[in-house]
Amino acid sequence: MKNQTYRVYEAIKLDPLASQQALADQLGMSRESVAGHIMQLTRQGYILGKGYLLAEQNTYVVIGGANVDINGHSSAVLTTHDSNPGTISQSPGGVGRNIAENLARLGEHVHLIASIGLDQRGNWLIEQTRASGVETHNILRHDTLPTGTYLAINNDSGQLQAAIADMRIIDTLDAQKLSSKQALLQSAYSIIIDANLSSNTIEWLARQSISAQLVADAVSTAKAPRLRPILAKLTLLKVNQDEARAILDSNETDPNKLAKALLDTGVDEVLLSLGSQGVLFTSAEHSQQKICYPTVPVSDTGAGDALLAGYLSACQQNKSLDDSLSFALACAAMTLESAHANYPELTVQNVTQWIEKL
Repeated sequence: MKNQTYRVYEAIKLDPLASQQALADQLGMSRESVAGHIMQLTRQGYILGKGYLLAEQNTYVVIGGANVDINGHSSAVLTTHDSNPGTISQSPGGVGRNIAENLARLGEHVHLIASIGLDQRGNWLIEQTRASGVETHNILRHDTLPTGTYLAINNDSGQLQAAIADMRIIDTLDAQKLSSKQALLQSAYSIIIDANLSSNTIEWLARQSISAQLVADAVSTAKAPRLRPILAKLTLLKVNQDEARAILDSNETDPNKLAKALLDTGVDEVLLSLGSQGVLFTSAEHSQQKICYPTVPVSDTGAGDALLAGYLSACQQNKSLDDSLSFALACAAMTLESAHANYPELTVQNVTQWIEKL
């Protein structure tokens, strides 16, 4: 960064809302010169948007699903083809959005790029997401499609029995719209995507020259194969065993062989969820399996999202691999015991204390 440009950058850091004329007067420069330096800073990714939002170190950008979760929890053994007594709740959801919220609650700086309807439900979703600490000004509003909605039915043990997802709106999050966020993508420390994104959008991302670490969540067996074009660029892939088999088009049942096969596609690290058996981490240098903490599940919606966010947060805390997996599993366990897709008291301190109590 040249000296004069750096002076403008430092002045903006002190007063991000200053006008170009005010900056020019302060620095003894012309307004036109200041405007030129600001344009250069924007192109280089140091400035991210209106109000001179500045790029920061260790910034996460999450691109993916954001929707409203409506959860039905049966109070007795679930009877199919019949009405069941229980409780119904509404909460913010979506794999990408959940990961973003968990990271923000764990103290990370997170931007969310998602497509949300220009409707009342969308206003509520953005408000809830912003309140959790996520930067929401890069969310895109759609004026015809409704905000995505995920309807889940859980049995009396909190296990998912069936769900309907109206996620049509996410297909509008295409290459053209993401192109307008290039400065943010170029300045990110890590970009996290979920397989709710369309195949075309994932293929576009795979072609971009981005210096950020790329992380992906496979979401489901139906959508996981969409990640194939970007596997070789991924720093970390989070999958369960069914999703791994779907990506690989394999019938392999050995988790270690599944993880190794994913590494052979070019993925650097694999975080393989084993359900009630815990998690398996595999890279070229390390392989470690960790069992789950004992829990009394209320709902398993969002537990996998908390697992990934917890692992990434632990890595930022410079924890060892063993401690990182323990921290990630604790985040998942605390979410399992919550009625919502995101545990509202998820903080580094609370997770650490939760582990210590055990």
